[in-house]
Amino acid sequence: MDSKQPIGIFDSGVGGLTVVKAIESILPHEHLIYIGDTQHMPYGDKSAENIQLYCDRIVAFFLTKNVKLIVIACNTASAHAASFLRAKYWQQVEIKGVIRPAIKSIIAQNFKKVGIIGTQGTIQSNIFQTLFDEYKASTTLFQLATPLLAPMIEQGLYNTDVSKSILKNYLSNPGFNDAEAILLACTHYPLIKNEIQDYFNNSKIILDNAEPMAQTVYNFLIEKGLLATQKCANSEFFVTEYTKEFEQAATLFHGEQIKIEEINLNKF
Repeated sequence: MDSKQPIGIFDSGVGGLTVVKAIESILPHEHLIYIGDTQHMPYGDKSAENIQLYCDRIVAFFLTKNVKLIVIACNTASAHAASFLRAKYWQQVEIKGVIRPAIKSIIAQNFKKVGIIGTQGTIQSNIFQTLFDEYKASTTLFQLATPLLAPMIEQGLYNTDVSKSILKNYLSNPGFNDAEAILLACTHYPLIKNEIQDYFNNSKIILDNAEPMAQTVYNFLIEKGLLATQKCANSEFFVTEYTKEFEQAATLFHGEQIKIEEINLNKF
């Protein structure tokens, strides 16, 4: 492995760009390659077997790019495919998911109760409770599947009457009332973080996966001596199916116009 090699990052759509932005903010010299699997978005309503198939093709593509690390910037894919991918590719590349870094961050902050919102697939996997139990954490969790949010965000329907109505329907659940913090357990959700804060009148701490994941990447690169010290190439952005909505959302979130290339992963 060499410090000049790129880092591969993927998600089912635009949401993983929240992780890209966080990594860029603390690792400005890294060459990032991002894939949004828009052809199969959202992952939240797909079977574990299909998610593993999609992710397997993405990893195979990244290996042709000679990446030094792969980041699964998707909670559902992390829940259902991370172990599968590590078992298959452990000799070739390090693969990190977004869930465990977020859990470690929550435990370090000693919250008594945390509300968690995510896709159907992520919540049904019960991965958060499983890992909290693994760490013997005393934090109480209230988890709620919010399956309409990721498709809504992909369509650019945030900061609208539609998003406010959907959020009210989910966040009015009494299970959130005594939660000190809310974890946005989908990398799409930081795009509506302000709306969620507004709903709770800033009375709760809103957490997401991006910053803990970026810190985990930084620590790994330092530990392995793989931290890039100068910029070798600009970040690259790929999708499995081009959509205007993706380009608009990606440009809006990334803060500048970005070049997006469509790729066919079926050959990998």
